[in-house]
Amino acid sequence: MLCFSRQFNFLLAMAVCFATLHEFVIGTTTPASTEISEDSADTATMTPFMTRDRISIMHYRYKIERAYRRQEIRNKVLAHFGWTSVPQIRPRDREIINITLANISSIRVTEQQCFTASCELPNRIDENMWNDSTSGSLRVIFDVLPSDQSTNPEIVNSTLMLHLKERVLCNCPDDADLERISIKVLQYLKPLRRRSRARGRSNRLNVVRQRVLWTSMVPWVSNTWVSVPVHQAANDWIVLNRRNHGFEVLVYDQYDQPIHSSVVFSGIECRQQAELDCMEAFLDLNPLLRNTSPILRVFKSESPFVNQRKKREVPNEYSQPSPVRPEGTQK
Repeated sequence: MLCFSRQFNFLLAMAVCFATLHEFVIGTTTPASTEISEDSADTATMTPFMTRDRISIMHYRYKIERAYRRQEIRNKVLAHFGWTSVPQIRPRDREIINITLANISSIRVTEQQCFTASCELPNRIDENMWNDSTSGSLRVIFDVLPSDQSTNPEIVNSTLMLHLKERVLCNCPDDADLERISIKVLQYLKPLRRRSRARGRSNRLNVVRQRVLWTSMVPWVSNTWVSVPVHQAANDWIVLNRRNHGFEVLVYDQYDQPIHSSVVFSGIECRQQAELDCMEAFLDLNPLLRNTSPILRVFKSESPFVNQRKKREVPNEYSQPSPVRPEGTQK
């Protein structure tokens, strides 16, 4: 029994050290959203409307951040078993590990990701219209990459986190009207831009196509976060690989009168990295360094061992090589 336990621990350690390591967390499901209009044909891939340089930069940032996290987890696993380095595995033992992993291909891993709002807009979006402060709304977009379809991805939960500013009390009769505010979050189904110039006609606003994801009356509590479920939007971008046109957030008082979003929500902080550590995103240790920019929090479930086994396939070292026929001879 003791021997079996040691073998099991050895196989477990090898699988953890050489597989792509993820952060194991548990997510919750979210209710379905209300749909106004839907563009079923808008399923084009992200390559045509994103430059190759931008995609390369995003992949490079993800690669550096994930490599650091994998190394941290690998060090903890080695320290748990009392090892200073990864043990060398013989080809025969690696083949046994591959056979063992083949029996657990049904295991799915849930990964948590946090994306910061981006200040760089795709070319398909009109920058002047997007940043128009007279609209009174808050528009945010995130650099989210689609998942590999071979891993059978699934969105477990997705939340848009918005930070409420400190509410200034005026001790006036209308002050109580701002104790509760109505928030409405919409997903752009078409990019916000102007139509092409036609003969004899000036530029016209493009027909805005949006879908209501969430609307609710919430209390305005200073320096707190509002969690908005955006499961359907994350599923469109990450799983279905549809175009990402961003969100629009509208704010109203108790009498359904519009309020400028800059009065209620903290603005977008232009960060270099598109993804940040979720544990550090909401830490309040230092108010001066605290993040208040909108965050997209995603729990994604995948089956990572399928591709990992293909990469670790090792030929049989005991197989006899086929004889080489001399040139000019027939089979």
